[in-house]
Amino acid sequence: MPTVTVEDGTGRADANAFASRTTVTQRLALTPFAVLWGDVDPDKQDQCILEATAWLSGLRWLGIATTATQALAWPRARMETPDGYAIASNLIPLWLVDATARLAYWLSQQASTPFADTGLQPGTRLSLPGGLSFTIAGGLTMPPDVRDRIRPYVQSARTLVRG
Repeated sequence: MPTVTVEDGTGRADANAFASRTTVTQRLALTPFAVLWGDVDPDKQDQCILEATAWLSGLRWLGIATTATQALAWPRARMETPDGYAIASNLIPLWLVDATARLAYWLSQQASTPFADTGLQPGTRLSLPGGLSFTIAGGLTMPPDVRDRIRPYVQSARTLVRG
């Protein structure tokens, strides 16, 4: 059974989750996914929460980490909502908890790991007989509802970072 250590907003060096199983279950209770999430084994729920957190924490977020020793990308300082309100640097925002919950749910419904290693580096161009060719994508695409929740807070190729 994996141990879930939830980030409490202090920048814990031992945190590995943005939300607990109880919190994820409560957030998903507000969605049509509640029944299916409830059917998932609790150990698998924890594993999915940890994987969702790792995936989200690995993104390039705006702002800066609040401590040099924190294990996860959040909490962050110098963050604002899309309409210009400051996001407290001592908490995990509800939209991130919701994104974690929805991503954990999505992971729990996969028949096989979406992180399977193909052995090919992203950007590798393969040429096939008959003139066909393709380039290995740079990774998985997050479910649209998760991507929409985090979009205003994640750096992209077009994002300018304020100093």
